[in-house]
Amino acid sequence: MRRLLAVVCFAAVFTALVPVEAADRLDAQRLAVATALPSNATAAIDRLVEDGIRAGDFPGAVVVVASSEHVLYRKAYGARSLEPRVPNDPSTIYEFASVTKPAVTTTAVMTLVERGVLRTADRVARWIPEFAANGKHNVTIAQMLTHTAGMPPVFKESDYGADRATILRHAYEAPLRFAPGSGNEYSNLAFIVLTEVIARASGTSYERFAREAIFAPLGMRDAAFDVTIDAAHRARLAPQLRGESEELLRKRFGTVPGVNGHAGLLATADDVAKLAVGYLRAARGMPAPGFPLAPQTVRAMTTPRYVGDGDVRALGWDLDSVFSRNRGEVLPRGGFGHTGSSGASVWIDPATDLAIVFASNAHYPDDKGASTVPLESS
Repeated sequence: MRRLLAVVCFAAVFTALVPVEAADRLDAQRLAVATALPSNATAAIDRLVEDGIRAGDFPGAVVVVASSEHVLYRKAYGARSLEPRVPNDPSTIYEFASVTKPAVTTTAVMTLVERGVLRTADRVARWIPEFAANGKHNVTIAQMLTHTAGMPPVFKESDYGADRATILRHAYEAPLRFAPGSGNEYSNLAFIVLTEVIARASGTSYERFAREAIFAPLGMRDAAFDVTIDAAHRARLAPQLRGESEELLRKRFGTVPGVNGHAGLLATADDVAKLAVGYLRAARGMPAPGFPLAPQTVRAMTTPRYVGDGDVRALGWDLDSVFSRNRGEVLPRGGFGHTGSSGASVWIDPATDLAIVFASNAHYPDDKGASTVPLESS
């Protein structure tokens, strides 16, 4: 993936030389389909993705590259699933795993901040009094968003398969691993708790707020969580594990439905690209139709908030850490993005005017990467 994104960034140097029709402009309702990269660049991207499929890293993928004005590249590769074998196409719905953290949970928090309902300096216990147990009374929303709260990385093993209320109760009871603000440890549990902050502050459920404040205005028509996906959408869902059942979903998400804030976003690459382009436009000070955040909010949330131990983090978004290798070797510091364990990646770079979305189901079929599959692309 590092090599893939490095090639994409290098190719962007040439995009100004390639004409793009006015019909291929982005708007809030439609993601245009275009190939505005030179053939040598697209060939390099194709080779890298297809090499990954041959190596069994993933059975298929969708790549979307966009500027603030145009879709520069959009292509599906390989297979959606192997049993039965279904060729991939851009309509495939992928599970974006931890990309959910910044793309949905953080965006929702900052939407409430912009509306004057929340402040990032608010103590979590202001909204969830029971969270104050075991010395957590001073933990702030900003610390949860930057993984500096001291929250445990994951919920305890016995909670896999538990209902959401049980997971939240145990999160409220959990002691901190270090004093808030004194260190950095990536925490899924922190973002699970933030879903309840969003629900209490907004007066509606986390998933409904995400749908009404983010997905619908941006035209992210296929974006949902497991609780809301219907049979027609499920038919386009790329499976994460062979013979995925409700039991396997419990093991993967910790609960069914998988509305936990740290993972669980189901969407097409086009859906996520719409959100990424909204961030890109706002970061460049441009109007972003349907996007819920103002440019000054995006600038504030993508400013470094934690620097230490080789990591640089913003609110929700990764800037420069061991987890941000999806930035590649050519994209400059100053962008922001995130990865997901499912093989998902988003990187947004205002300096080069690029938003890059990579979607795959790398756990499939046996949670060890895909077996070798014949290549098909569309």
